[in-house]
Amino acid sequence: MIRRKKYWTLFILLGFSFSINSQITETDHQMFWGSFGLHKKLSKDVSLNYYQINSFNLNTGQINFIQSDIGLNLKLANHWSTGINYTPTFSIDNIAGNQLVYHRLSAKLKFRHKIVRHLYMKNYLVAEYHFTQRAKWQERFYFRFDLEYKNKHKMPWKLKPYISQKLYWYQNGRLLQYYNPNGDKTLLASPNGLHAYRLKTGFKLYPSEKWSFNFYFLKQKEFNTKLFGSKDINNLNPNSGRIRRSFYDFKVWGLSVGYKL
Repeated sequence: MIRRKKYWTLFILLGFSFSINSQITETDHQMFWGSFGLHKKLSKDVSLNYYQINSFNLNTGQINFIQSDIGLNLKLANHWSTGINYTPTFSIDNIAGNQLVYHRLSAKLKFRHKIVRHLYMKNYLVAEYHFTQRAKWQERFYFRFDLEYKNKHKMPWKLKPYISQKLYWYQNGRLLQYYNPNGDKTLLASPNGLHAYRLKTGFKLYPSEKWSFNFYFLKQKEFNTKLFGSKDINNLNPNSGRIRRSFYDFKVWGLSVGYKL
């Protein structure tokens, strides 16, 4: 009975994921992310990762950015781990005035737990500091929730389907002028608050002990909410009808290749 419930839970979550993805409009930015990662275990509880994303715009065929990520991970207990990451991003968008290199430092706390047999849950709390103040944030925080099915003895190449969700909080973006409905200026403030949701679904393959492959689809949706006194990011100027800091929604098809040193 428990096994049946486990499978139904997985299928319902996958179905929910694909139903959301099917509502995507063609106005979203469309990208392909090709990634390669290296993993080295330094000791029983310490590991080092290197990961690089190469992003291609599917509408224009151009490269958007190249992003590297170097991470040091430490296991704290049976279910807990932590880590720090340094992430430089090289922007190649050919837009005059845009900075070419962005730098980011992040810290994470991770909790992993088995729900039922073969079904695992991962929770992450992540804090990011961007050395260059972006339009919508300088600090960014997110909660990540993963579900994955793992049955390496019965699945081909240890196939592992999964769903991953992220909820982002933006903090200390560039000041934005707010207005009342009459067009009078009110606050000049950073648009802090809950402003983005990401859904990622896919599957991983492990053809050998060294190699892994991850095929996935990712969708980001930005939004406004009045929870916790949040400020809008797509702010309308009633006097001109112009919107500043418009929503940035995108979808990604991705392939990631990993190798253990």
